Amino acid sequence: MKYGKRQLILASLVLALGAAVYLNWQFAGTKVQSAGDVSEESASSALGAAQLVNNAYVETVSDTPMNEDGVLPETEPADGAAESSAAEETAAAVSASAKLSDARLTRQTARDEAMELLEDILKDDSAEVAVKQAAVDEAAVIAQNILKETNIESLIEAKGFTECVAYINGESCTVVVNGDMEDEQNALIVRDIAVSESGVSAENVKIISAAK
Repeated sequence: MKYGKRQLILASLVLALGAAVYLNWQFAGTKVQSAGDVSEESASSALGAAQLVNNAYVETVSDTPMNEDGVLPETEPADGAAESSAAEETAAAVSASAKLSDARLTRQTARDEAMELLEDILKDDSAEVAVKQAAVDEAAVIAQNILKETNIESLIEAKGFTECVAYINGESCTVVVNGDMEDEQNALIVRDIAVSESGVSAENVKIISAAK
């Protein structure tokens, strides 16, 4: 037979009352009273205590049904959805940061290789003057592109985008932006800045969303 929490509380109170009567007899030398001899005041006190505990228990659990074993079912934390959402946002931010880092690395690698080639030409004593002049001109273009890329990134971030990477190569310009570039307004803002600062045509501007 299974006992609920209410029955256990009542039984505990009855045992406590019996212990009090026994101790009274033990130390005062009085006789043990039978159940019928217990004063109305004692019985009333015990009943009042039982009702107080019982009412408090009912008020606490009345809105939450128990299972078959008389145990309250476990509930999921209320902030579980918030924690899940925060985890997803963190993962998205990490992914965007990784894409932007890859874009910077690709740009720097390509630029370093180009500069290394130009330096080799300038150091080559056997290279013709025209070839060396072309290398100097190309180095100047790279320096100008670096300045343009910096301007593009600064202007795009000033429009509210948290981060971006621009790379100009010849007649093309690639911009990686940490934002929703599927939004036509966002894409238009980025494209206009890239065209005005790089000097390339709009069709040669490639926009990539790091947030996707």
